[in-house]
Amino acid sequence: MSSIVTFYSYKGGVGRSMALANIAFELSKRKFKVLVVDWDLEAPGIERYFSSFKIENSSEGLLQLLLAFNDDSKPNYQDYLWKIDTLNENPISLLHSGRDKDPAKYSSLLQAFDWSDFFSDKKGGYHLECLRTAWHKDFDFVLIDSRTGLSDSSGICTIMMPDILVPMFTANYQSLFGVRDTVKYIQAARQKLEVDRMALTVLPIPSRFGTRVEFKESIEWLERIADILKDCYSDWLPKWIEPKYILEQIKIPQIDYFSFGEKLAVVEQGTNDPEGMGFIFSKIATLLSTDFSDIENFVGSDYYQTKKKDFEASNLTNKKQTETEYLYDVYLSYPREVYQWVKELLIPALTEYLNDELGYNPQLYFDISEFNLNESISMSIETAIQKSKTYVFVVTDSGLDSTFLNIELSSILKTEKITESNLLFPITYSHTNSQILESLPLSLQSRQFIDFSNFKYEDTVRSTKLRSQFGQQVEKLAVSIAKTINQKKTNKKVKSERKKKSASNENMEELLQLAKEYEEIRKKLPSSDNRTRVMENIVSKMKAAMDEPIGELPKLMKSKSAGERLLAIAKLQKFPNLEYLNWLAEHVGDSEKPFVGYHASVALYIASRAFGNDNKKQLEKVLKDAQNNIDKYEFKDPNQIENLKSALNELSIK
Repeated sequence: MSSIVTFYSYKGGVGRSMALANIAFELSKRKFKVLVVDWDLEAPGIERYFSSFKIENSSEGLLQLLLAFNDDSKPNYQDYLWKIDTLNENPISLLHSGRDKDPAKYSSLLQAFDWSDFFSDKKGGYHLECLRTAWHKDFDFVLIDSRTGLSDSSGICTIMMPDILVPMFTANYQSLFGVRDTVKYIQAARQKLEVDRMALTVLPIPSRFGTRVEFKESIEWLERIADILKDCYSDWLPKWIEPKYILEQIKIPQIDYFSFGEKLAVVEQGTNDPEGMGFIFSKIATLLSTDFSDIENFVGSDYYQTKKKDFEASNLTNKKQTETEYLYDVYLSYPREVYQWVKELLIPALTEYLNDELGYNPQLYFDISEFNLNESISMSIETAIQKSKTYVFVVTDSGLDSTFLNIELSSILKTEKITESNLLFPITYSHTNSQILESLPLSLQSRQFIDFSNFKYEDTVRSTKLRSQFGQQVEKLAVSIAKTINQKKTNKKVKSERKKKSASNENMEELLQLAKEYEEIRKKLPSSDNRTRVMENIVSKMKAAMDEPIGELPKLMKSKSAGERLLAIAKLQKFPNLEYLNWLAEHVGDSEKPFVGYHASVALYIASRAFGNDNKKQLEKVLKDAQNNIDKYEFKDPNQIENLKSALNELSIK
């Protein structure tokens, strides 16, 4: 077993280097061969945590090694290592930054170093891949201290090099959502590497976590972290163990003594005090040393087995429930900036009042995930919308300036149309925009809104009077929702038949109107980012309004209307089809307007992801034809070229 582990933080000041140094010592103490790499070239200094040990520090460091690679020589990385004698069986090897030899010269070299030049002609990538292979061969663990934030060097540390990513963060939304979005970006970027990589294992660690003074607040934050970062645990944590329980085991406490200077808690404090930092660092080292394979012993066998039995029992109940027509009483659609308000104020109150009105505990669908413009709406979200009885739609200051919200809203409005029922309950939560409703589509402006703008999170939590008024507004919302749900019960059979009948006939009138909108927007608005955003919104609405994989597709493909051809391409994005790949390839390049050609290339990318396993040769030929089509024209859209490259990368990893 050999693992390269990158310690990363979106923001500084989280104790990343301290955690890495302590965990390196613990792994070394367990007789593992450990290499520490200080890749924070702009702010290095991890060696200071080992200043109490004898260090053999005669060699140059990482920057000099990279410069040697840049000269296309073949240096031995071992010649650039320091050795730290920790009195354990194996010394810790350190690939330091290279600053200590001559700080002034180091700063000059670093300022002149150009990552673009380093990776030109793929030379830098080749050298780093060879270095990675050598590290796997020579060490049990390589711990990389990455640059904070988003940069070329942090991208190397988080995307190209690691097997395991340890993102660290403090208990605030900027740090937490920053880590979540970065992890999502990293996972997507790794799929586009030219070399094969196993799936990246992610171990999120909350740091500087205070528990003694604000115990209730700390518990609430653990729940928020578990909810927002739940996808990070899916690859290694059994489904019956809650992420919150793992977080409770590995959260690094705030201990002021270790905020001064560079100290190793595992040495000074030891690893036996459950409330000490050394104890936590030791537990994290245990998790890494077992390669996440022994979760039962990590959490305790009794707890593990009890949770497993409970999970298996609940699965039987859930299986019966999924066979019913509806899974959820309410689907909540909201902008992600009001996550805390929705999760911690609206949902608990709405659940309580709906329980009173319905006579049972309601099921609410609340999701934190998002998707990219190049992807169709996720299956889980689309299923949840279809399996929900009613919908609460939260409108904030940002209005509908979100592709995510527009796709959800389009799907919800379409469900209303099919069922011929008013199922949408819009609410406003605006801080500054008194004219917010005027910016909404007419389909929403005519709705009866319930205004929650006076109930800001902090104010409502602290004020008994505001909580009471907030409860009255939520009760009003719950009464309206319950009335609709109860009406659905009485008319269930009739509406189900209507739904099946309507679902079988795609609303071409609505789709053709969207095609006309696209053409009008292109004529009226000058070329700009704003026009592109408006047209992207139209494509999102097109896909949300589509039901049938084929339908009028052949007719749309032959149409002389660019909007109708775009409609055909949008359908092939939502419902990939091998039969029409050549047609898509013909519409890449300058034969269409750049926007239509771009979406044709997106459709080819989606098809490569969908069919790559069994149709690799066919797809490779189609992608080659598409690239040839681009090459015919003087203008070569870089976005289309990039999408085709991504499609080929998808085929290379199948």
